[in-house]
Amino acid sequence: MSLPTNKKLFILKKLIVFLPSISCFFLSLNINAQEQSFPSLSKLEKNGCAVSALVIRLNDGKVLADLNSDKRLSPASVTKLILGANILETWGPNKTFSTQFYLRGKLNKDILEGDLVFYGVGDPSLTNEKLWFLTTDIARFGIKKITGKIIINNSYYGKVTDDENRASGKTKSHNAYDAPLSSSAINFSVLAIVVSPAQKEGLPAKIAIEPYPIPSAKITGTVKTTKEDSSPQIIVSRISKNGKDVYSVSGNIPLKSTAQRIYRSVSNADIYAGETLNAYLQSAGIETSGLIEIESKNLNKNDIPMASINGYPIEWQLKGIFEVSNNYTADMLTLNLLNETNPNNKGDLKEGGTLLEKYMKNILKNSTWNTSKNVNTPIILESGSGLTPNNRLSARDIISVLDHIYFNGRAFPAYLNALPIVGDEGTLKKRFTSSSEKHLQGRLRGKTGTLTEPVHVSALGGYSRLSNGDFVSFAIIVNGIKSKAQIDLKNIRDAIDSDLAKVLPSEL
Repeated sequence: MSLPTNKKLFILKKLIVFLPSISCFFLSLNINAQEQSFPSLSKLEKNGCAVSALVIRLNDGKVLADLNSDKRLSPASVTKLILGANILETWGPNKTFSTQFYLRGKLNKDILEGDLVFYGVGDPSLTNEKLWFLTTDIARFGIKKITGKIIINNSYYGKVTDDENRASGKTKSHNAYDAPLSSSAINFSVLAIVVSPAQKEGLPAKIAIEPYPIPSAKITGTVKTTKEDSSPQIIVSRISKNGKDVYSVSGNIPLKSTAQRIYRSVSNADIYAGETLNAYLQSAGIETSGLIEIESKNLNKNDIPMASINGYPIEWQLKGIFEVSNNYTADMLTLNLLNETNPNNKGDLKEGGTLLEKYMKNILKNSTWNTSKNVNTPIILESGSGLTPNNRLSARDIISVLDHIYFNGRAFPAYLNALPIVGDEGTLKKRFTSSSEKHLQGRLRGKTGTLTEPVHVSALGGYSRLSNGDFVSFAIIVNGIKSKAQIDLKNIRDAIDSDLAKVLPSEL
């Protein structure tokens, strides 16, 4: 039996009034569920932070907690999780880079009548230990004198397009993270300034450059030797002009203290490499002219290989990226990825970022965590290090990569092993310390991210093992906003730690 028309209209009107109430009710339930999942982060959001967070169980994809997981924010150094996944899937954990010396000229008994060419291929692990082996091999070749120049050939990258931080670091700096990039760079493009106390209180400390003094670096200022139980306080800044790096050093160091090493960026990676190699050759007993030349063209066909050294494997380099968040290593490896896939744009960090964007998008195509909600907010990756504040990822994007790598039997063991363990290593050594959070120490591995300009950023992504042996993955990003840019970073970290400990209780 059908209802009269007036009755139908009456019921329809009631439904029109009632349906928005139902919608609001379920929206309210969803918001309450989010706040219950991440109470501290929800409070930060109400106080002016932007938050994106997601925790999932990997074996069945169950969502354990979610708060705006589609919102794309600046991830800072958590970007390195994307880079680490890409390099492992491209090269595997055992890939190394080989740096070489070439002879350009002729050998006349123990004299090289010509130039010695140093050719780097962007090995981030090329440090003093490797340089010693490389230069002593030249000496073992029987060479006692080089009449020509030490040529630094940087053609593998060519001219590197600097990001904003490195461009400003060319003229002045008080950091190490703005170190310049070059395929022939050494020692992370940082100078080690070593301060040792005098033997008597009140006297100036000894200041040296490690491993050897070089012509382009000058030290000014003094450090005072203070009483034995005081704390060392040493300040170092650099100003660069006309090819000279002047490092101003001040502060104090306690009597009987061990030597203190302070690392600061150089302004020119290739000059630094050339002068340091020249000093090593002289230390090995080889007479040189001291002339350094930078070359960006390809090696000559007649250049003769004389010595080579392999760097550390990718799985070792990945520890530096994840554990101490080394921006130099991350950006060098990004440029190496670019060189192998798109050599026409070699040396361009933004192009390297575009390569990582493509990698991310390919993962999202096949990911159960992909979403159409972000069509108007694209993924942005301008660098592999996350040093640039313009990168944009959501918690869901990061989870997609963590999920993808987890099911890659070749890449996952090295990827997981490179992530620092809470309470033991790197930037996570002093996290999750309260009584309600300590159960995650030794169990959770992750990568942190922090920026202070233009807004404060704190982020964390990684894995944690459950009591039954299963894994969860998590990603949390918190940004300040323009109207409230400087949010206290400690408060953000405390909120992340507190909420993750609630989502992952000891019994789970």
